[in-house]
Amino acid sequence: MRDVLTKIVIGAAVGFLAVTALPGMAQKIQLNPIKPAVNQALTDEQQGILAVRSVKPAVVNLIGTPQGAPATFGGDSPQPDSQENGVEGTGFLIDSSGLVVTNNHVVQDDNLKYTVTFADGSQYEAKILGHDKYDDVALLKIDGRDFPAVKFGDSATLETGQTVFAIGNSLGQYQNSVTRGVVSGLGRTLDAVDQTSPLPRLQQLIQTDAAINPGNSGGPLIDLAGEVIGINTMIDMRGSGVGFAVPANVVKDVVSQIQMFGKVSHPYFGVGFVTASKDQMFGKPALSQGAYVEEVSPDSPAASAGLKVGDVIVAINHEVLTQVNELDTVIAKYRAGDQILVSFVRDGKNYDIPLILSEFK
Repeated sequence: MRDVLTKIVIGAAVGFLAVTALPGMAQKIQLNPIKPAVNQALTDEQQGILAVRSVKPAVVNLIGTPQGAPATFGGDSPQPDSQENGVEGTGFLIDSSGLVVTNNHVVQDDNLKYTVTFADGSQYEAKILGHDKYDDVALLKIDGRDFPAVKFGDSATLETGQTVFAIGNSLGQYQNSVTRGVVSGLGRTLDAVDQTSPLPRLQQLIQTDAAINPGNSGGPLIDLAGEVIGINTMIDMRGSGVGFAVPANVVKDVVSQIQMFGKVSHPYFGVGFVTASKDQMFGKPALSQGAYVEEVSPDSPAASAGLKVGDVIVAINHEVLTQVNELDTVIAKYRAGDQILVSFVRDGKNYDIPLILSEFK
């Protein structure tokens, strides 16, 4: 059973997420891009080299250390999976004024001091401007100007099989390591397991076979044009070459909300559900898909609208729910305060009811 944006346990090995089974009204962000010109005469290998070369100056090592402890990089640094000594991950600058993006699970410990280290060894103390644990994105700021910065691409245009590169601080020791792969899948919704942080499952992830190692979390996933199309976030430890990234369009939305409001708002629907399939029709033979309601949270928008246990939600605003396009994935497209039309089946009859989403607390 899943609750739309309820708290369930997902994972955060420091510097990456290890999974067991394993959009929006964003204001346009003004960036200072570094982007190589796409030259059709170049081979994919040559274009990839140019793309990586253009982005690497903006990729940084991110170290979290106990207050008063020095931030060191390399063999003496805290291990990327060590909660006791600190954390190491990756980040990248999105504008020349010093805005840095990384994963929330890299900088979730408020008791640590975070330091950004560039490839040339220069270090800057980083201040957390805001974070979003539900999308696993955080925004930080370092003081200075004229920093190198990346350019975001449009993750909605990605295709499976497309060449991508993951850049990051592998194993907490090998800064700006680069791995190459392809987009293996799109729109993945995954549950992760962690012993420390209650988080919901992540949605709409990019799957890639580009190697993502501990310490890579928060680093950019880029395309052949040198544009960031995702943030490297987690791996499925049951297999090899199964990594995931938060899409760039989600990241842009989170950054815009933090810049405008100082926080990120998520919609709250208020049901626990399982997704119906052709093999799981819950005694309703006419239904091959939808969200079977197993629980309705008291005082939730769903309860106020009159939804009940046993209802099968089949569409939101006429967008049909499927095993790929699940209820929580669809709800995540909206904002708190939005009114939606919920289409559902109860006792063999079809109903449509309006529902106003609230803000998830």
